[in-house]
Amino acid sequence: MSKSIGIDLGTTNSVAAIKMVDTEILKNHEGDFLTPSCVTTKKRKVPFARPVFIVGKDALEWQKQNPENTITAIKRLMGRSFQNSELQKLLAAKRLSYVVQPHSAGTINSVAVIIEGKEYSPEEISSKILDKIRTDAEKVLNDKVEYAVITVPAYFNDKQKHATRTAALLAGLKIRRLVSEPTAAAISFGVENIKDEDAKTVLIFDFGGGTFDLSVLIISGGQFLEQGKGGDMWLGGEDIDRYIMEYALLETAREFDINDMSGFIDGQDTLIKNRFWGELKAGAEKAKIQLETEDEAYLEVLGLLKDEDGDSIDLDVTLTRETFDELIKPIVDSIIKLTQNIISDINFTKDLIDNVLLVGGSSKIPCIIKAMENEFGKEKVLSHPRPMLAIAEGAAILSHRLAESIECPKCGNMAAQTDQKCSSCGFDLEKYIIEEGVLDIVYSAAHDYYICLENNDRHLFIEKNTPLPCSATEQFKLIHKDQKLLHMKFFNIVNDQEESIGDLWLGIDKNQIEDQKQKNDQLNVTITLNIDENNLISVEAVLKEAPDIKLSKTLSRGKADEKLFVSLEEMINEANKKNYTKFLIIDLTYRALSAIKDIQQVISPETEEINKDIYEKVVIKLEKAKKIAAENQKGKTTVFYAENVLESYGKILPPKNKSKIEQCIKNIEKAEDVGSYEENVKAYDSLSNILNDLGIVNLLMSIENAGTYSMQTDPSKGHKFYKYVDDIMFALAENNEKKATELIAEIMPETNAMLQSIRKETGVIHTDLKR
Repeated sequence: MSKSIGIDLGTTNSVAAIKMVDTEILKNHEGDFLTPSCVTTKKRKVPFARPVFIVGKDALEWQKQNPENTITAIKRLMGRSFQNSELQKLLAAKRLSYVVQPHSAGTINSVAVIIEGKEYSPEEISSKILDKIRTDAEKVLNDKVEYAVITVPAYFNDKQKHATRTAALLAGLKIRRLVSEPTAAAISFGVENIKDEDAKTVLIFDFGGGTFDLSVLIISGGQFLEQGKGGDMWLGGEDIDRYIMEYALLETAREFDINDMSGFIDGQDTLIKNRFWGELKAGAEKAKIQLETEDEAYLEVLGLLKDEDGDSIDLDVTLTRETFDELIKPIVDSIIKLTQNIISDINFTKDLIDNVLLVGGSSKIPCIIKAMENEFGKEKVLSHPRPMLAIAEGAAILSHRLAESIECPKCGNMAAQTDQKCSSCGFDLEKYIIEEGVLDIVYSAAHDYYICLENNDRHLFIEKNTPLPCSATEQFKLIHKDQKLLHMKFFNIVNDQEESIGDLWLGIDKNQIEDQKQKNDQLNVTITLNIDENNLISVEAVLKEAPDIKLSKTLSRGKADEKLFVSLEEMINEANKKNYTKFLIIDLTYRALSAIKDIQQVISPETEEINKDIYEKVVIKLEKAKKIAAENQKGKTTVFYAENVLESYGKILPPKNKSKIEQCIKNIEKAEDVGSYEENVKAYDSLSNILNDLGIVNLLMSIENAGTYSMQTDPSKGHKFYKYVDDIMFALAENNEKKATELIAEIMPETNAMLQSIRKETGVIHTDLKR
């Protein structure tokens, strides 16, 4: 029978645990509880062989030799945009040893890391960590591990959580639930310390290697009610290590009178330089841990750096607790401010907090503990006895609760999760679950959720800390009555900065709304934003005037579909700047509609795989659309013209001409879908040649078109054109060619003048919304 485990997928280290009767932390293949979240590859000499991935302790050791091909802290890049300001700061400060760039198959809203010249998404790297955790757990349990509850930072948004799900899928794991790390820690704490009759409000203070998470929960009788969350995704123990490293370098530069220490190190042999940075980082982390219990620590990196004379420049620094506390004071101040903010955000006061639970490796630093005790009172602050394992324990407890069956704690036989009593021994399972288990978790939204409107206006859809799952429905107007494209942009506000969470496009290409348009009204769209208990988002957009025009989808997340949508948006923006004629704008609009339908199918919703055939098809469609507009080639309006000819004057067309027009339209449809630019032009030219030989039918169409355009501004004039068409058709039916010719001669000067002015009109492709 396959097992279900809990996984703390950490920035620095990852941990796995399982709950059966008791909760057990699972050791990895190396015999450790902690698996470093570090990935590299091993070159193979066999030509074209796939790289062998090395994960964990061995990869971390390899970092000293080959840092540019060793990936650490990948969690910070999960679901991130390359243009994220914090990521750009890391890159500008050269604090990442490996290459990070936008993913070639995605947009600027994606990232990729490079190992040995090959591109990998953060999901792929994280999947290697999860795969090791899964396979190591299977060896310990001697059973298949199929399911997991995986923890994520409380501040993770939809894209980041979706990326975690994708990583699990790639690692062969089915996710029972994504649970926030503070909540997992609270579960571990609550099961041991809070019984059924108790109710406590607990602030979870989770300070790990790469993230700082805060969460306020009310815990009572197995119920975990999330009141609010906060923190900083870019603050963790690694930042403390960096402060220590900078101090050690500064002291060494002062001792040896080196003006540019960074430049001096860069001038060393590459292998020596890499080893130096690796040993310095390891030494900084060791010193940090040592200062948790001792008054001073020593950093030594000896025999590596050499000056121009070949003399050793040894780093040998003593760091006292007092100096360390002063060094990290900015971090401590930031932590206290963020803690105060979360209390304020949920309209609580400090006296309403019963306990503050400290978890995460960095929470053991004495000055941080003291700062929290000063803030809340020493009696309220509790350090979890297993701060680096608590999150995995909580995930394991929840994973056990969500499993279909559990072990009876009395006899050890399996029982259904819904059983009130054990069928083997009669043990009261319901009471046990209430007292020792997790009955329910009520989550809250991690951020404010907005939609972007016309003129860059922002509309708040869902507020931060709204209980999950939740749904909000709003009605908006399209900005123009002839609008056929709708671009919906959604984003969060995170630490006072906008962060895109994805786009959605809706195409409107049906005729049910013509009556509404004739009333000169803008159309309305109803948009529903859904956030489930995992903070994952889906959006539904429905056109009010034609409810069958709708779309229900997850948002684009920086992948291949978004890359195509960006190309589409760029094409539209470029067209709007070039003052194209209305005819070209209409053509581009319908080509965009066709592209949107295909783009929605590029990414598989189940596997996240790219349909390369559809992707290439859309690329060709967009390039073709741009070229046709730029070179003023015939397009969709020619087809519309031909279809009107068949509908209005098919009775007077020679059957041969009618058949040729129908065949040309079919050829155009094929060329539009799979043909090249040249094939498109050829198909349209063939149709135009036939239409040009229609004689009087073309004249009738010209008069009718003049009437159609006149109806928009001067209906009386429009009716005049329509009457001429009727009179000419009547004359032809009576075989009175003379009368028909006279009528045509009377109206054509006015018709030509009208059509000439129409041909000069420019157009705009509208895609926005307004309230």
